[in-house]
Amino acid sequence: MLNQLTISELTARLAKREISAREATQACLDQIARVDGTIHAFISHDAADALAQADMADKELATGGSKKPLLGVPVGIKDVLAVRNQPLNCGSKILGTFTSPYDATAIEKLKAAGAIVFGRLNMDEFAMGSSTETSAFGVTRNPWDTTRIPGGSSGGSAAAVAEDECIASLGTDTELGRASCRE
Repeated sequence: MLNQLTISELTARLAKREISAREATQACLDQIARVDGTIHAFISHDAADALAQADMADKELATGGSKKPLLGVPVGIKDVLAVRNQPLNCGSKILGTFTSPYDATAIEKLKAAGAIVFGRLNMDEFAMGSSTETSAFGVTRNPWDTTRIPGGSSGGSAAAVAEDECIASLGTDTELGRASCRE
């Protein structure tokens, strides 16, 4: 299954045009639909936007000249990192329907590398915890034993990769997480 490939396996197959970024992204979205009701790694995701990013990556891959190391790789994002035009709640209801007006530096770098940046991954509220049990959006479960937690505060990021819901994810250290929410 495409959503189980490593970054290097996926980028090699994309470069050879054996598969498309759209197919890899759709495989991740399908896995989210299958398992995230139990795991709860994602707070939200925009499938249409992820597939649009994948289509853009496929167009760039078709030219054969890209040197972007993550071109076409679906990467889930911890909800503490600002992604332009995506919700940003930091695992809390206090921010309501806030949508980020800009990209955090780490997101700018992922986008410049060609990553498909999608979804908001669950976390302890304002990154203040070590279990991903204090999210206002519910507890994230460990994919290998759903009676347990994945740890935290980046538990959604860890669980999403462990359950093959995305090829890679971005988490943070708590100190960085607090700074990212105030940017």
